[in-house]
Amino acid sequence: MVVIVLMFFTPLLYHLPQAVLASVIMMAVIGLVNASGFIHAWKAQWYDGAISVISFVCTLAFAPHLDKGIMVGVVLSLGVFLYKNMRPRVASLSRAEDEHLRDATAHGLGECAHMAVVRFDGPLFFANASFLEDQITDRMMEKPNLKHIIISAEGINDMDASGEEALSLIVDRVRAAGIDVSLSGVNESVMAVLKRTHLLEKIGEDNVFPNTELAVCATHETAHKDGSEAACPLTTVCRLT
Repeated sequence: MVVIVLMFFTPLLYHLPQAVLASVIMMAVIGLVNASGFIHAWKAQWYDGAISVISFVCTLAFAPHLDKGIMVGVVLSLGVFLYKNMRPRVASLSRAEDEHLRDATAHGLGECAHMAVVRFDGPLFFANASFLEDQITDRMMEKPNLKHIIISAEGINDMDASGEEALSLIVDRVRAAGIDVSLSGVNESVMAVLKRTHLLEKIGEDNVFPNTELAVCATHETAHKDGSEAACPLTTVCRLT
């Protein structure tokens, strides 16, 4: 119908006042303004809601050049995506009241002095490989009695050459400091990279576990040998006070 009107009936619209045409456009546009969509995006992730609002305001400000407002939204979305991938969430795990291993910082849990269970949430690639190295180094400096590090790899769904090289350097650095290192929850695609690059041989297949719980159980006794920790937070719920 729109095509037919544009092709054959535009002379009939010639004498309509611009105010009438503007009101027709406004009625069509009002239906596109979805405030609940902004609220939902904000509840899901605050930065998604912020990008939505900023894109909407910029689209109005740059009118009639709507493409500029859209480009602002695209650039902001790409920026957030790159930032999240360059600095993914790295959590130190400890035993929670439900007996599961949870983020110690988020749940206010105590951490073991002899073991560090580090969960990396994101693909390990060139943009964030050094970030994981820094996080492991920080934990080594924070815990002078550290004897074992478990890298929980459930969240690592992909790994490139830079990520593999960084993981290899981490293994060398940790072991050079007299600390053991293990991996847990390695998926098939990442395991294939470890095998092709022979990193699995360096780590040792006996240091790779199906899940983090098994890794903790298998390494706990060795890590606490001659230790003075009364109650290990990895086996007992210990909240920070």
